Amino acid sequence: MSLPIALRWLNTSVILFCFCSLWAPHPISAHTNSAEYPVSILKDHRQKILQLSSDNEALTFHKNIFSKTQPFEHSASRRNPSKTSKTTDSISVEKQRTITTFLASQTAIGIIQEFREAAESTLDDNHLLGTVLSVAQQEWLTSKPSLVGLKTFLEFKQKLAASPLQDPGILLFENEYAQFTNFHEQSHSSTNNQSWINLFTDFGFRGIETKLHEYWQQKEQPTQQPISDAHKQAYIHQYVASKILPVLHTHLLILAIEVEGEAHEVAWSSWYAIQQWQQQEQSDYAMIRLCGTWKWIIHNHQNHGDHKSTMEFIPPGQETAPQVQPTTILIHGDTVYLKWTFAQGIQEDSLLLSNHDTRLEGTFTNSLGPYGSISGQRISKCKNK
Repeated sequence: MSLPIALRWLNTSVILFCFCSLWAPHPISAHTNSAEYPVSILKDHRQKILQLSSDNEALTFHKNIFSKTQPFEHSASRRNPSKTSKTTDSISVEKQRTITTFLASQTAIGIIQEFREAAESTLDDNHLLGTVLSVAQQEWLTSKPSLVGLKTFLEFKQKLAASPLQDPGILLFENEYAQFTNFHEQSHSSTNNQSWINLFTDFGFRGIETKLHEYWQQKEQPTQQPISDAHKQAYIHQYVASKILPVLHTHLLILAIEVEGEAHEVAWSSWYAIQQWQQQEQSDYAMIRLCGTWKWIIHNHQNHGDHKSTMEFIPPGQETAPQVQPTTILIHGDTVYLKWTFAQGIQEDSLLLSNHDTRLEGTFTNSLGPYGSISGQRISKCKNK
């Protein structure tokens, strides 16, 4: 049972199970761009992601690629470029950790996918067990606590690639080899293949070789004929190649599938964290642009009456406010969306900023029925804005 054959078996059972159970669709925010989903990100930037090998490279990649998709940064750059640059570069340690974890998981997914694709196409197990990633990448990826499965996979794969067993090229005596095989099959009759996997994980091929030597350490040998060390090695080599290696190769593929599933979960969770703080940044930026005191005129088309008031929008982070504040503030370019939530219902305002953010014009709709137009004129800005 070669490695590619083992993969075909897995592709019809374990892979489908893992993919369906681990990667069920997640709820997506209405404001999330589907082109930015983790799967699409890896597809669109695969080669660059597969070359990442450090936190610094990941942060640079994120800044160059994903900061371009933030509309509030474009708007801010037209008004205060130096302030925007400062905001973009001063990312907190927690956010940096989230970004690097997300891109590390994407790198791990891409590497495992290439490994599995190679397993489907190659008949050379030695080639398949060769280098999958650079030393720098391995150190970077295994330093991420959330990708612990990748370290296990790489260690197991490295042991498989470092086999000290060589084919001695000696013909086997079929009867004696059958007795040798029967002995080890009986000794493992009460267990499963996991015992070989555990033995290999703990002690490598040397541990398996030592275990197989127990056949010649019996007090009562099934044959009286002496056997040379060369023949012993021939029996061990044949048994490992035909019985144990397929088990170890299949286990390696299962580890690869588990790593890919783990990395997908990490990618999704960190992606949501990134989306949340980016949306918070957008909200904070919107509050900063609106922050201050406004002369507010509302015209109700139901009764054609005008209501004049003074509106005060507080800066982000301020807990107390002189009056009710919108529950949602979104700004895309100069378009402003406000949502007000009251005990009786909700109101939504669609407005447009103009005249260097000193004018607001637009419409409103209220769940209780009123609708009409809004006109706002800034009277004063917030302090330290």
